Amino acid sequence: MVLSISACRPGGTDLKAIMNDPASGLHQEKRIGNTVVTFNYLPECWERVNGGKGKEGSPEMCFKINVFSPGNEAGMRKKEAPGASYGLDSVFQLVLNHDTLAPLQAQRIANGNMKGIEYLVIFERRPLSSVQAAAFIYKDWLFTSTRLVFPLQKNYLQKSDSISCRL
Repeated sequence: MVLSISACRPGGTDLKAIMNDPASGLHQEKRIGNTVVTFNYLPECWERVNGGKGKEGSPEMCFKINVFSPGNEAGMRKKEAPGASYGLDSVFQLVLNHDTLAPLQAQRIANGNMKGIEYLVIFERRPLSSVQAAAFIYKDWLFTSTRLVFPLQKNYLQKSDSISCRL
C-alpha cells in the first residue's frame, strides 16, 4: 500500500514527492518471507489533505503500519484473535537519540481489508532540533516474529510537516 497524498495547491505535489522519495524514509516497505510490512509517516497536518482539521503545532506524531501476506488471507484471519488488536502499546516504539518513547495510542484500523492488518500509532511529538538519530520500531511477534526497525531522517520529517501545514 502506498500513501497517496494529493491537493489542489502546488504544495500537494511537493508533499507527494517527498513522501514517495525512497531517501526520505517516510514510506518504507520490508519483506519478511511472504509477508510485506509497510510503514508510513503521517505529516503533522495530514488530516488537512483529506479535508480534516489538522492543525499546526499538533502534540502528536502519527504513523501507519500495514501488514500484508499475499496468498495467506486465511492465516491472517486466524491471527486476528486478540493478539492483533490488544496490547499494541508494547510492540511499537519511537527512538529519538537515546530516548525510547512508548505510544500514546496504538490501535488497529478497521478498514475492511481482509488481506491485511493496519495500525495507527501515535506518539508524543518531541522537538526534533536536537535529534541526531531517529527510528520507529515494530516488534512483530505475531506475523513475522521479527523486530523491524524503520530509520527516520529528521530533515524529511520536518520538511513534510512544514509542507503539509501549508496545504
